[in-house]
Amino acid sequence: MNFTEQLDRYLQSEVENSQVPGLGVAIVHDGEIVHLKGYGLANVENLTPVTPDTVFHSGSTGKMFTSASVMFLLQDGRIKLDDPLSRYIPEGPENWAGITIRNLLSMMAGFGNFDIVFAATEGGEGGAVPLNLWQDHSDEQLIDLARRSPFMYQPGQGYQYSNTGYILAGLVVARVSGKPYYELLRERLFEPIGMATAREASWFDIVPNRAAGHCIRDGKLENRYWAAPTLQRTGDGGLYFSPRDIAHWLLELDNPTVLRPETIALMSEPVLMQNGQPSFNNYALGWQNSTIRGHRKIRHGGTWDGFRAEIARFPARKLSVCVLGNTDEAQVARIGQKIAGIVDPALAPYEPIADGNEALTKRDLELLQAIVDRRAPRESFADEAWRLWSNGWFEQIAASGVAVEGVPLELTQEDDGGRRYRLEMGGYHLHWAIRRDAEGRVSEMRFHME
Repeated sequence: MNFTEQLDRYLQSEVENSQVPGLGVAIVHDGEIVHLKGYGLANVENLTPVTPDTVFHSGSTGKMFTSASVMFLLQDGRIKLDDPLSRYIPEGPENWAGITIRNLLSMMAGFGNFDIVFAATEGGEGGAVPLNLWQDHSDEQLIDLARRSPFMYQPGQGYQYSNTGYILAGLVVARVSGKPYYELLRERLFEPIGMATAREASWFDIVPNRAAGHCIRDGKLENRYWAAPTLQRTGDGGLYFSPRDIAHWLLELDNPTVLRPETIALMSEPVLMQNGQPSFNNYALGWQNSTIRGHRKIRHGGTWDGFRAEIARFPARKLSVCVLGNTDEAQVARIGQKIAGIVDPALAPYEPIADGNEALTKRDLELLQAIVDRRAPRESFADEAWRLWSNGWFEQIAASGVAVEGVPLELTQEDDGGRRYRLEMGGYHLHWAIRRDAEGRVSEMRFHME
């Protein structure tokens, strides 16, 4: 397996040809750590290089660990996934009565999200509740913010990506265990499996080897914005860890020692809505499911505090990849898939190809715009495809924040009756596979993020 030199060349070129100061990479294959390295700078001001022990912020990849903290309580028999949220947060409003712990972890509680602001404000759009980034929040204040979130769906009836549910999940763990979710993780996961530097995020503690977060404003690299201390370590993604820490996490997922195999399988199994379908992106309990060239991909990304993270597993290929970057704009999901393809060509990412039928691409773009605008045309879909998508999935796409106007739709694959496209979305790529029947109607359609 001689991929080290190719990886080094590729990752060094990513650092040199973009505004990403530094990257930390961990690769586990067939039960072994096969690549663990840093590229570029952890701190631009001090010219500190990234190493395998550089500490990055988790962003929303921390959700898989909040889910794991619930799983420990599940294994202990102290909580059940179908327990009502009101059992643990009884001060919640009456309309929380139908929400379960499973709903929180699968993004099916119905909550909208928080809208980041930098001053007290009223209102919000699309179910978002204004969250003042500069204000410290007690647990009670966070619960009060969640109380204000209008339901996008009734619990279990739809999927809406929401940090709100995971903040509440972290508070549930604290109430059941008597300690913050990250302390439970330290005792039950981080220390036992060798995640020596994994911990809660903190502005004030001295954290050896901590990277600096960055963002790009007006085309220039700058230090990231400041956020209040309590908002750094909530259950929606408030951890610090290094590439070496995540390598040990990936080993644990492949060969469990503290979590049971059936527990890990449960965390990555897509949760079904009340209508019997999974969500459109097959969200599980802190993980999202998709496929790449016919192989299952289980992943989660994260962005927060001037950092971006991607953790992806390809179980059938016995390969797992983690990429940590220290700027909001780092395209770590794209980089992670490229790394997977270098290690295992069967997982090569989809790249743009020459488009020999631009008229068809234009028609597909118009269809995608109609879906996003909540006006998908019935006549464009075969009966079974329409039944599936009109049973909740169209609405989930429309509510996911996909922006089509002015964004190129790039063709990445074409075969008899089928096309695959990608669309850039804020540092990620949305991949859209579409297949038509003999009458030209959509017979199959899939989306996934990269």
